[in-house]
Amino acid sequence: MSLRKTRTRVLSGVAALAIAGGVAAYLGTPARAETAHCGDRCVTLASQAFGSGSVAAVSGTSGVLLAPGYNSHEDFVPVAVGTVEQLAQAGKIPTALAKTYANEVVYELNYAPYGELTGVCLGAPSLTAGSDTALQQCGEPSDNHPAPAWDKQWGALWVGVYRDHSGDYEPFVNVGASDTNAVVLTATSAGGALTINYMSLISGYSGTTVASDQMWESLIGIYGQTQAWPTPTGNEPYFLGR
Repeated sequence: MSLRKTRTRVLSGVAALAIAGGVAAYLGTPARAETAHCGDRCVTLASQAFGSGSVAAVSGTSGVLLAPGYNSHEDFVPVAVGTVEQLAQAGKIPTALAKTYANEVVYELNYAPYGELTGVCLGAPSLTAGSDTALQQCGEPSDNHPAPAWDKQWGALWVGVYRDHSGDYEPFVNVGASDTNAVVLTATSAGGALTINYMSLISGYSGTTVASDQMWESLIGIYGQTQAWPTPTGNEPYFLGR
């Protein structure tokens, strides 16, 4: 199945929930495998700059890069809440983003140690470029819980910009911090903090690409048996949002 067909099929239901103001549902029961990837429905983000030996994780409440392993602090469940254009039209995110990202998918990165959803997501509590990431209340469009409302949780939303992919890597733009410039998830060092910072473009023989410390490979599955997603050939597994 092509990337476009897979994305359309998944988002037809997910986006409807987002526009209606309901919670973007996690499809299926969270796996309980005590691994870095909490089963075959979870994802760990590997840094292109620092290699597959450095993946997104949580230390305390902060986002960091750690070595992959059977570590529940590396367990995230990605939830696609709609395309940028769909959510902008519904008044859920700034309309200016739709002009730039259109049909790219908006995600929450739900923290889910051992596959248990916690209600908090990897986000950017401070929307200033250069700030550290940390856990914060997820930004799902829900009418079933009190404030803070959806429009106060934009820092917990990320646009996976597949059009800028290189191999299996792509940047993740933070919705809350990107009203005028693209601000993306950025690795600082192996074992160091995850931050948000302005997208950096590198020119080379093959054209212009996003800097490697801002490119992320989504690894799905049990530690030691992971599969990279998305893949540019379109043979990625059936998964949320693609």
